Amino acid sequence: MKLQSIIHEEAVIAGVNIVPVIDLCLVLLIILMVTSPLLETADLPVKLPQASTIESKERNISVTFSPDGRLAINSDIVDEKQFTSSLAALIRKDPDTLVILRVDKTSPYLSLTELIERCKKAGARNISIGIEQKKVSG
Repeated sequence: MKLQSIIHEEAVIAGVNIVPVIDLCLVLLIILMVTSPLLETADLPVKLPQASTIESKERNISVTFSPDGRLAINSDIVDEKQFTSSLAALIRKDPDTLVILRVDKTSPYLSLTELIERCKKAGARNISIGIEQKKVSG
């Protein structure tokens, strides 16, 4: 009798605990969802640009080029000779400032490319071309 009191029989497990199985399935599903977009891209070494949106108008510099060749930085009309130095002075304050080029659509393409080159010489890193947003009729 002493021996029977020492040995206890364990209860038989009649069911399977389903919670760990569900946890494992959810983890596998998340891994699949994360890795599946990576499988659809080509295996070419490409360095993608990083985009940043600057909401504050104080950090943007607007460069306007009129069809008659006049230049303006923000609201100040500048001379051709002073353009690079004036723009460089503004960019030195914050090198990551976004420079928005506003060029008339009737201006030749060469004017835009020359303006981009001049902005880069002034030290601009982030250059964007300003557009007028189309109105959606609904």
